[in-house]
Amino acid sequence: MRQSSLAATMVALAAFLFTAGCEKKPSGAAGTPRKTATTKSAGQTVRLTFWHIMDYEGPREVLATAVQRFEQAHPGVVVEVVPIKNDLFKQKLATEIASGSPPDVFHTWGGGLLAAYARAGRVLDLSAALEQDNWRESFHRAALNFCTAEGKVWAVPLDISIVPVWYNREIFRAQELDPPRHETDLKALCIKLRAAGITPFALGNKEQWPGCFYLIYFATRRGGMRTLEAAAARRPGASFSHEAFVWAGRQIQELVALRAFPEGFNGLTDDQARRLFFTGRAAMYVMGNWLVARCRTEAPAFLERLDCFTFPAASEGAGDAGAVVGGTNAAFAVSSSCKHPEVAVALLRELTSARVAKEWVAIGRLPAIGTEVTEQALPQPARRALELLRAAPAIQLYYDQYLSPALALAHKETTQALFAGIMTPEAAAERMEQVARENR
Repeated sequence: MRQSSLAATMVALAAFLFTAGCEKKPSGAAGTPRKTATTKSAGQTVRLTFWHIMDYEGPREVLATAVQRFEQAHPGVVVEVVPIKNDLFKQKLATEIASGSPPDVFHTWGGGLLAAYARAGRVLDLSAALEQDNWRESFHRAALNFCTAEGKVWAVPLDISIVPVWYNREIFRAQELDPPRHETDLKALCIKLRAAGITPFALGNKEQWPGCFYLIYFATRRGGMRTLEAAAARRPGASFSHEAFVWAGRQIQELVALRAFPEGFNGLTDDQARRLFFTGRAAMYVMGNWLVARCRTEAPAFLERLDCFTFPAASEGAGDAGAVVGGTNAAFAVSSSCKHPEVAVALLRELTSARVAKEWVAIGRLPAIGTEVTEQALPQPARRALELLRAAPAIQLYYDQYLSPALALAHKETTQALFAGIMTPEAAAERMEQVARENR
């Protein structure tokens, strides 16, 4: 996948999602289950397994209802839906794919891991299916790019997400704070919050990926997306030892020194961090806009206090000041070992239907397909995230998903080590470069 093309096309996604009065509708039968799919095999019930990470109220029910509609439209088909928590899902899926017994349909973020599965022949090529009934036209081109490798589409996206800095408006108002413009402002803000007895950032980094948002934001701000892309692509002269990565590591360690995060944050889960934020014990939270759906069910009163801003720019450097980190946070692929691929593809059509998209909007998520509703259907905090997406000049795909599996693992491990203070920024950057050389 070419990150430069993603950056160039993602900005148009916001306009595609919600354009009041002239919404783009899914074409042909893209929004309806196909009853032509085979539902019986030698008189036997067709069974599919479907794994996804939406194990919490809101998204879980949207997907469960979609599966129920699919089963009703396809007599003889039974879908076993298995919601699995994010990090356990990653482990279980890798194990089952390696052992040759993966689920028939499964969640993916696209990016480097999906491309690796495609190269290994583990996922079904959906390119031909997308040409039927104009199915391809129901998705925004950029959203499909996240699910594309080597010119073929390996998954279909339901969701698009960005990662802003969420903040508690009441705390900011009481402390007379404004969203910071540069990293120097951010540090000053952290000092003031700590002096007031408030934890600046909610962070639970036990699972490693939440801390990666900080590193990749800082690196993007300092060196730009081209630097990140070039290092991952192993372009001549490019390296993970680039000054932007080292500078990013220094910023993280300076924030740790300022006590910007809760005590023991590297041992806290993201669930624990989210509770700190929702209960007013932390002022800010760097997390994807899926947070809105969480807030609606876990702390609905907090929605009135929830707002967001774009991660601060670097005061020096040639980076991308307004770019946002994000990507597809719910796409679905079919295992190449699925015994009923036609039925599985029909399930994907329902999971990415116009009806599901409308329900996705209602819970505060941003769909990656055209809808017949306006952005006013979104909760206010989700509309703010959409505004940031519209204003962004580019989007940086989550780096742990953009990278190859080996590099993604090293990225998470070295970033956690930076937060723990057991690895210097220079050593972390060199470790990434070493892994890149070993896995060329």
